[in-house]
Amino acid sequence: MSYEDELTQFRNAWKDELSGTCPTKQIKAKQLYLKGMLLEREGYCYEAIEYFRQALKLVPDIEKSIDVNIDFGSSSSGPGAIPGLEEVEGQVLSNLSADRSQWVEKFNTSETHFDDVFTCLPDRPSTRTHISALPNEIILSILRYVVSTELDLRSVESFGESCKWFYNLARTPQLWQAACRKIWPEVWPPADSTTWRAIFINKPHMRFDGVYVSRIKYFRHGEQKPNLCCTLQTVFYHRFLRFFPDGLVLSLNTTQAPQSAVAALKDRASPNKDVTYGQYTISGQELKVVLFQRDISCRTSIKLKPDQSFNITFKLSGLTGRQTLQWLDYYTVEKKNGQTKKSSIAIVPPHFSKFVYVRAKSYAAVSAGTI
Repeated sequence: MSYEDELTQFRNAWKDELSGTCPTKQIKAKQLYLKGMLLEREGYCYEAIEYFRQALKLVPDIEKSIDVNIDFGSSSSGPGAIPGLEEVEGQVLSNLSADRSQWVEKFNTSETHFDDVFTCLPDRPSTRTHISALPNEIILSILRYVVSTELDLRSVESFGESCKWFYNLARTPQLWQAACRKIWPEVWPPADSTTWRAIFINKPHMRFDGVYVSRIKYFRHGEQKPNLCCTLQTVFYHRFLRFFPDGLVLSLNTTQAPQSAVAALKDRASPNKDVTYGQYTISGQELKVVLFQRDISCRTSIKLKPDQSFNITFKLSGLTGRQTLQWLDYYTVEKKNGQTKKSSIAIVPPHFSKFVYVRAKSYAAVSAGTI
């Protein structure tokens, strides 16, 4: 369209507005908004968003002049005495019912399909946009941030308990497939009778939204004083293990309160100098961990001492939410003067009690990124 045509079109619209043949911005915006309300009440949420958007584009505060309790009548073909509601922007309202199937197809995504997508509706009328107005693509994008890099699928399961619509979204195959690929890159697609969610739940793996805690209690003799009985002291301390999906593991032995240890293991780059770093591998129920001490002389970055390693083998048992780690083997490997020395350590209670998984809510409070 040339500039002359645009100028002619503007002049004609201006003349129509002055002569009264074209509604003003306020009237037109009200017509668009009322039609959007009517479509929303009849279940056409996706179409209603388009009309709301057009109305707010003309008059941003058009909601203030609309009565939210307006009665449109029992049918869409008889909207009452509202002028201009039967036809806005050249679209007849009665013809929209024939196009419902194509809007359902557009509303659904390639990731999930429902028999009825209009299962989430507000309990009471509201002037604000309800979450049911969001398409599946937006909610699935939000869920990917909820899962995050720490694989917080527990929050996704809680999200799915809200309603039928959220239940289906929380079981989107691509969402669980991405979580499985994060832990097992070489995992094969499931059979027809097995879902990605079932694989994630049933296949042994570590939990990443908490820590594994082992509480150690033992007795030791105190200082011997003349003419006094030897005192017996009780010693308590905790061992902590924190696992990450990429194979990183953090370890900390401390006599401080568990809350401080959980905070020290929250980030990969822990400021606590007592935290040791390592790698882990899991095969079935056998977990192997290799830990290295941290070089405290390097303050600008994390540097490990490769001369000595601590090699531990655990047995993973229990359900996903009640996992325990039982000690199977423990030895150290020390490299010095070109020689390698392996020293086995006897696993004797009570210094080697089992680890119990404990969820840390602060680990999943903030999303570090999308899965």
